[in-house]
Amino acid sequence: MFATSSDILNVVLAASIGLVALFLSIALFYAIFILRDLGELTQTLKKTARRANDVLIQPTKFLTFLFSKARVITELVEKQIEKKMRAKK
Repeated sequence: MFATSSDILNVVLAASIGLVALFLSIALFYAIFILRDLGELTQTLKKTARRANDVLIQPTKFLTFLFSKARVITELVEKQIEKKMRAKK
């Protein structure tokens, strides 16, 4: 079967190449599963970020807008009160 040492070398090389190919295909298989799970995780995080934006950030922006407008109105009322107080003195 093995006439020379080069025959043994060729068999060992073929077996090692086969094992490397097998390990690489298994690693690729696991990488595909990991990347698929990572894609699902990314989609979940996007949905969570959208919900957080809708529930937390948008109402906060709205309240900030309302308070800024209320501050202007409050300042006008304070000025009117000050004018009336000065007029009474």
